[in-house]
Amino acid sequence: MEPLHNKRHLTQSPLFHFLVLELICVLLMVSDKNQSIAQPLRNGLSYLAYPLIKTLEWPQQFFQSAQLALSRQNSLIQENTALKQQLIDAQLRVQQNTTLKAENQRLRTLLKAAQESPLSISMAFVTNLNMSEKKQHIIINQGSNAGVFVGQAVIGLEGVIGQVDIVSAHNAHVILITDTAHAIPVESLRTGIRTLAYGHQDAVILNEIPVSADVREGDVLVTSGFGNRFPRGLKVAQLTHLTMTENRMFQSATALPFVNFERLTEVFLVWPNNTPHNSDIAIATES
Repeated sequence: MEPLHNKRHLTQSPLFHFLVLELICVLLMVSDKNQSIAQPLRNGLSYLAYPLIKTLEWPQQFFQSAQLALSRQNSLIQENTALKQQLIDAQLRVQQNTTLKAENQRLRTLLKAAQESPLSISMAFVTNLNMSEKKQHIIINQGSNAGVFVGQAVIGLEGVIGQVDIVSAHNAHVILITDTAHAIPVESLRTGIRTLAYGHQDAVILNEIPVSADVREGDVLVTSGFGNRFPRGLKVAQLTHLTMTENRMFQSATALPFVNFERLTEVFLVWPNNTPHNSDIAIATES
C-alpha cells in the first residue's frame, strides 16, 4: 500500500502538473509549427479582438485628428494675420501716397499762384497754431535769418492771414486777422466803402458803419492798401451779418475770413519789391 500512496501523492503535486502543462505546450508548439493547427483559433480570436482594438485606437486617432486640425487652424490664423498686416501696410501706403499727392498738388497751386502774382513773396510753412479765444497766432519756420520783419504781411491763396508780430532767428509769430488785438484797413469790393476790420474770435467785425452806407450781407471785403502794410485788393472776409447800434446812428457788421486758419500748412510772406530777402523756399516775381 505504501508505493501506491506515494504514486498518488506524486501525481497530485504542483510540480507534476507544471511539467505536464509544459509538455503539452511544447507538443502544441511543435504541431502548430509543422501543421498550423492553431491558425483557425488565432483567426477567430483576431476577429473577436478587432472591435476592441478599434475601440482602444479611437481615442488616439481622435487626438491625432484634433491635433492636426488645430495645427492647420493655427497655420491659417497665422497666414490670415500676416495677410491682414500686409493689407494694413498697403492701406497705409495708399493713404500716405494720397496725402503726398494732395500736398504736391497744393504746392503746385501755391507755386503757380506765386509765379503769377505781381507781389514779391516767399513761402513759409506753419509749425504751430494757437487758436484760443484771447490769442490767435501761428508760428512759421522762417525768422530774422531769412529777413522776416515785424509787421510783414502774411497771405494765403484764399486771402489775408495776418502779419508778423514777433520775430526770432529761425521762426516768427504771425498774429491772425481774427485776433482781438489786430485791425486791418478794408474796403467793400462792390461799393468801395472803406473802414477798419477788427479781429473777433473766429471772425472780423466792422464798427461804426454809417447808416447811409451801402453795405449788404454777402459783400466781399478786400484790403484797401491804407497804411502800406497790406497790398491793395487782397481778399479778407465776407459780410455775414448786419445790425444797428443801440443809438441807431451806425451799423455794425460781422464778416467771416476766407482763410481756414485751422488747416493752414503753408503761407506767403509779402516783401516790398526793393527789399532783399533770403528764404529756404522762396518764389519771387517782380511787378
